[in-house]
Amino acid sequence: MFILLRRFTMNQKPARLAGLALLPIVSLLAQSAQAELIIHTSKDDSGRTSMVVNQDKQKQLPPAQLGISPARINETVSLTNNKNTARLNQSLTLYNYGSKPKSIRLNLIDIDTATGKPIAPNENTLKPWTLINPTEFTIAPGGYQTVRLSLRPPVQFATGTHSAMLSIEQQVDKALTYDADGQGVTVEIGSRYGLPITFHIE
Repeated sequence: MFILLRRFTMNQKPARLAGLALLPIVSLLAQSAQAELIIHTSKDDSGRTSMVVNQDKQKQLPPAQLGISPARINETVSLTNNKNTARLNQSLTLYNYGSKPKSIRLNLIDIDTATGKPIAPNENTLKPWTLINPTEFTIAPGGYQTVRLSLRPPVQFATGTHSAMLSIEQQVDKALTYDADGQGVTVEIGSRYGLPITFHIE
């Protein structure tokens, strides 16, 4: 019996989408490929079960499955002088280049600008003042979904650079798929990417 585990990750920009970037939380994916873990199990003469795990990585990147545009949000806004405040309203589009529907969940994570690490939301971070619509949706094969992001900070919001990461998590509806002969199973693992968001408040 064997178990085949598959994980798809990608950050190469498809030809159909300029300026695309896919990022995992905090750090950028330097490269991506489809990785498979093949687990073989067998029993010896004494009845003991042994397991061997082999990892196989294809040398070429798989076709892009999910597109995100823009690649990042980086804006400068003056609240006190009412300058560039229209840029507090942003939109992004997610494209499904795959052959199956993709269920997506979005969540904004505040990031410490100095360390690049997640921090708890507070009155001086972006998350408490940010509206995202929608936060959960399904994209049909070949389709797309537009997401609206609006920052509504108070006028006295702390000046300086404020960073966050929009977590884009692909949900898996059916994690296990068994082969017709019952001798193997494919495990599909969900993916998570992040889109960096930076607002410089003057």
